[in-house]
Amino acid sequence: MTLEDQEWGIHWFRRDLRIPGNEALKFNWKRNKGRTLGVFCFDSKFLSRPDFSHNRFGFFIKTLKALKEDLKDQGGDLLVIDRQPSDFFSCLVEFLKRNGKKAPSLVTWSRDYEPFARVRDAAVEDLFFKLAIEFYHARDHLLFEPHEILKGDRPGDFYQVYSPYARRWFEALNGPKGDERLRAQSNVGDYFSRNQRSSDLFKMKWSEFAGLVNFPFRDALELFEAENVKKVSVPLPEAGFFSAYQALLDFKEKISAYRVQRDFPSRSATSKLSIYLKNGSLTVPQILSTFDLGKISWKDTAGPAHFVKELAWREFYYSILYHRPQVESASFLKHYENIPWENNQTLFQHWTAGTTGFPIVDAGMRELAQTGWMHNRVRMIVASFLTKDLLIDWKWGERHFMKTLLDGDLAPNNGGWQWAASTGCDPQPYFRIFNPWLQSAKFDPDGLYIKTFIPELKTAPSKLLHDSDADRSPWGYPSPIVDHSRRRILALQLYKR
Repeated sequence: MTLEDQEWGIHWFRRDLRIPGNEALKFNWKRNKGRTLGVFCFDSKFLSRPDFSHNRFGFFIKTLKALKEDLKDQGGDLLVIDRQPSDFFSCLVEFLKRNGKKAPSLVTWSRDYEPFARVRDAAVEDLFFKLAIEFYHARDHLLFEPHEILKGDRPGDFYQVYSPYARRWFEALNGPKGDERLRAQSNVGDYFSRNQRSSDLFKMKWSEFAGLVNFPFRDALELFEAENVKKVSVPLPEAGFFSAYQALLDFKEKISAYRVQRDFPSRSATSKLSIYLKNGSLTVPQILSTFDLGKISWKDTAGPAHFVKELAWREFYYSILYHRPQVESASFLKHYENIPWENNQTLFQHWTAGTTGFPIVDAGMRELAQTGWMHNRVRMIVASFLTKDLLIDWKWGERHFMKTLLDGDLAPNNGGWQWAASTGCDPQPYFRIFNPWLQSAKFDPDGLYIKTFIPELKTAPSKLLHDSDADRSPWGYPSPIVDHSRRRILALQLYKR
């Protein structure tokens, strides 16, 4: 059978960078009997965002390389190109037409919920209608999509407070839809292993077009890697589905103690799975299915239940971004949109450099700069400090996090910052302001975390790290750049106005 006679399809990868449990890819694979090719399109608009991160991009490239290797090991292929998707698909169809070849019979992808992605995907759908190409897309990295967890039947009647949203989310988790979705991922760990791979899972490669005259596309993955690798400033973790799944299994041993241990940054108690969720190397349904957490109740208080509630928080923030896309650049609570922030550039530079004179804040910011990650409790502390102590616009902090976090993800990052700044849905009330001294004394009493990232304080007595009046200059550490008590009063006045 020749290329002209066979149906074939394309799966358009975006943030679903894995084979196991990829429902849209599976649909294409079944329809075309394995003759499915993968493509990833780097969009120049994405690469030019003001919050673009070379470190996160480096990890994304590493994830793409792992996916490409997995596809090739399974007899498939991935083409990574430097073109916008609409341009790519239009150009590909025109090229095939000129050469008398069949266009793809089906294009599939996994749904995304960010404002930019929704506009892009709508444009691609319009294009496929014009080209008379069938397309199909499926839910992927979320367990429940934003339109599925609502107050009632009206499309725009979404939850704006986490607790009632989470109660409904847990009801759905324990219902038939949740059970079905978790069962669909129940064998994800056995899909294929590094030692037992099937080279004929996929039955087509892009090289089938190599003999055609002037094939217009070249794989740009190595080019992007070469251009970006020198700009990466932090160690990049292992990438891809296998690494993500191993990290998931490693966390399985810690989950029972999660509720008690998770707030202490010196303890390795959190999952650190967010970096894999960001790229779709792993999904929420896969996590819940692997841990057999489909019958967790909202009322449960054990470690596993606390962890599942964090996953529900993530999906809650995606719901907010979906229903209120303007939160990407504006406050959810409109009456806090025009707070007269001081926005002192010098203070902001001290915050980003980790030289504020507040040890727990500086340790967090230095951890971020050195590793591309920050413990969640410390994220809340440094966010509260920037907005309530330094009186700097939360958007400055949100953008800095997106530039530096390897797991920088628009919805949870935006939601977390607006929560800390008291401008978002279900916010921390403006009068609740984290006291950095009390936070460090409670969650890092021996200073283990602080001393890890602030080596000049390694020999300082632990009590000295949590005392606002202590002199830490003998250790070469700066004095606090603000007085927390006074700034707290100013913050209260600022929000009241």
